[in-house]
Amino acid sequence: MKKVIHFTNLKKIKYAFENFNIDSFSGKKVLFKLHMGETGNRYYPKPGIIKPFIEELKKFKIEPFLYDTTVAYPGLRHTKFGYEKLAKIHGYRKLGCNIIIDDTGINVKVEERNFEVGKTLYDSSDVIAFSHVKGHIASGMGGAIKNFGMGGVTKEEKRKIHHASRPLYHKEACNYCGICAEVCAFNAIKVNDKKWKFNKRNCFGCGACVENCDYNALTNEEKNFQYLLSCSAKASVQDKNVIYINDVNRISKSCDCDPLAGPIICPDMGFLISDDIVAIDQASLDIIHEKKPDIFYKENRVDPSKQIKYGEEIGLGSSSYQIIEI
Repeated sequence: MKKVIHFTNLKKIKYAFENFNIDSFSGKKVLFKLHMGETGNRYYPKPGIIKPFIEELKKFKIEPFLYDTTVAYPGLRHTKFGYEKLAKIHGYRKLGCNIIIDDTGINVKVEERNFEVGKTLYDSSDVIAFSHVKGHIASGMGGAIKNFGMGGVTKEEKRKIHHASRPLYHKEACNYCGICAEVCAFNAIKVNDKKWKFNKRNCFGCGACVENCDYNALTNEEKNFQYLLSCSAKASVQDKNVIYINDVNRISKSCDCDPLAGPIICPDMGFLISDDIVAIDQASLDIIHEKKPDIFYKENRVDPSKQIKYGEEIGLGSSSYQIIEI
């Protein structure tokens, strides 16, 4: 049973870290994985939230550098130069850490499929992960698994994962109920007059339509999005020394990549720390559900527990945990 520390008082960060093998990071340059915010988004972990954790790591004689990868969609974060500019605009330079944005990667095979992991992450043996827990249109919830499953790989790999989750239509099973069109946030599907129409160019590859089809009229082009997310996360962190921090506050309906991510759908729940990526996401989901049962499914029509189930099945981590309040 994995240990997960839960706290709300930031003065407890040192004690929380000491529950894990924090001394093994001492004297090293350590990759600090985080999302540095999309233009217009209000809920991403801003530098003031990150600062107490960085300061505590430095007291352990750790030299963290901030890290993320470029994204597949247009905007500043699409290129290294643009992301570095955005990181400066958002104030991360003030933390006194180097910032590395990866745009190239190395293939790592998981479950008979290659995932192109960011080169700097691939080369790093020691990692601290800071993940903001919030809703997500394709995975229901975004936490530590999402932070690495998408954020740990190149933009080309991000595209491949989304494309693999696009729908395949099976006309003989369709009853034209229109649920798939209803849940599609990108207007890629239209259902009327016994016709099913699909605009592939509009499709985000979130798989929500497949998730909500009760008649097996839709299947994924290759694999379920959350399955591939878990495999990609495993490719990103396997054989590494990792401590995971989940920021379970400012819990919005959609992702930090969304400029219009609101509304807030759950009260702040504090912070979790663990050395198991599956356990910390399961614990995050559980404490949120205690306050707001099934809130992510209600908001995004996608069951977020699937990424945890798949993660456990492929050996990414364990969903069995002991939560310790400090």
